[in-house]
Amino acid sequence: MDPWLQLLAATPIVLLVASFATPLISARVRSPRFYSSYLTALALLTVVTTWGVAIDYATRMKPLVYPFGGWPPPLGISFEVDGLNAFVGPIVSLVFLAAAVFCFWYFERMGKGCEWLTALAMLMMAGSLGCIYTGDVFNFFVMLEVACISSYAMVAFFRKRRWAIEAAASYAFVGALATTLFLLGAVYIYASFGTLNMADIAAKSLGLHLSAFTRLSGSCSSGMCFGNAAVGIAVAVALMLWALTFEAGIFPNNFWVPSAYSEAPSPASAMFAGIVDKVGTYGVLRIVLTLLPIGASTIAVRIWGAPYRDVVLEVLAFLGIVTGYLGAFLMAVQNDVKRLLAYSTISHIGIMFSTLAAATIPSVAALATASIVFHMATHAFGEAMLFIALGAIATVVGSRRLSDMAGLGRRHPGIAVLVAIALLSLLGMPPLGGFFSKYMMFLALVEAGYIPYAVSIVIISGISAVGYFRIMYSLFMPRASGSSESPSAGSGSVGRSTYVATSILAAAIIALGIAFVCGYLATPLVKYVGIAATHKGVELYARTAAEVAAKLLPR
Repeated sequence: MDPWLQLLAATPIVLLVASFATPLISARVRSPRFYSSYLTALALLTVVTTWGVAIDYATRMKPLVYPFGGWPPPLGISFEVDGLNAFVGPIVSLVFLAAAVFCFWYFERMGKGCEWLTALAMLMMAGSLGCIYTGDVFNFFVMLEVACISSYAMVAFFRKRRWAIEAAASYAFVGALATTLFLLGAVYIYASFGTLNMADIAAKSLGLHLSAFTRLSGSCSSGMCFGNAAVGIAVAVALMLWALTFEAGIFPNNFWVPSAYSEAPSPASAMFAGIVDKVGTYGVLRIVLTLLPIGASTIAVRIWGAPYRDVVLEVLAFLGIVTGYLGAFLMAVQNDVKRLLAYSTISHIGIMFSTLAAATIPSVAALATASIVFHMATHAFGEAMLFIALGAIATVVGSRRLSDMAGLGRRHPGIAVLVAIALLSLLGMPPLGGFFSKYMMFLALVEAGYIPYAVSIVIISGISAVGYFRIMYSLFMPRASGSSESPSAGSGSVGRSTYVATSILAAAIIALGIAFVCGYLATPLVKYVGIAATHKGVELYARTAAEVAAKLLPR
């Protein structure tokens, strides 16, 4: 068994155990530095593991399967790494590391309660990794619940604030409804296919007769598996995508995002923007690419004369455009900096979803998928940087209002430069990574013939510039002469750990831009990531899992 794969399988379990052990440790240890060190050590473990697995996959160019307990898929739960999750995992792990490093300073300022925030952060990361790497629909639901429940608690962390409790309540109420619908979708899939393993579902959808899967979950004939596969997958996908658009923050399921992101502690806000919504986006990609693969003969459903898969992608893309415009317009009028960043996140998730329209064209699907994953990286790094840097400034000032941050860029020039890098990347200025990820999405939409959607990416970016430049203007403009605030306000240190955390992400953004310019990124992205969107990639995903199952079955 591959050692990197074994380490990957152990990492969510280690995070879960560490999370539940934290309250016990807190009975003896109260030092904030201990908990920030504890969290950072586990974050380093996730970074090493996810990047190691990504490199291992790129070297082999073949999916990696880990069957838990030695149970063959689809009987047991398995992790399966392919081009899609091999590179989403490292993205979220790097954000987790940056947030953990930031906690060295933040926990010192916070004082009490750091042990609980540590436990919740580890629990959320365990759930997120489980969602990203699992090859089982029901296990995805379980790990999604783990990630969501910890997220609700982090939003309500400052429980003496009325708005924090209100934000957590609305998030939790609709989140519970969303995950219930996802579970109902899983029930429909099992009733239709007789399996919950994603590789097995993909094999049956493509009409592949793989002996290991056939022995364990039966076969399909004339659109009938365990039940009517076409109808079952249509209903299941609709239910599960509704749940995941809530998690990703797509209109009309994004009403919870501004309040939740602004009321959570700043490290949690950074993780929401860089991890939680990426789990939702990844889940949507996994469903539309693996469970609704190109060339699926068994589930060939047509709606209004068009393939069901294409209709789903078109609807998601249209909702993405609406979300992008909504986020861009609303961020331009915010004075609360964390709400502004929340709307920025909504806008960027929207343009990622708009690119799904290009995946309706088989020849462009690989480029579209690669560009979305690329933008997931540049957005996660840039938005997390801003939540960390501006969250630190807001903590020093004691206010999240842009007007109260006036002139603080002059007092903290280093952090202001890092903020500028993040803002320019999100805006899409070359040679930073954000420009090239938007360029790839634009190119995919143009090649697929979706010119209005491609132009919308440019327009949405232009509207968003108003909000981004308001942040820069507030940081560098002189304080009003009639201000009653004392000259020492905002003069406290934002801490070296804040600089380290944001520098890690800034280096990643700059490195992505340089790699693209030098020709080391675009082609490998399409080759290694985009293959997950192709018929060949999905077939390889299914066959690899079947090979592992065949080795584990008795002769």
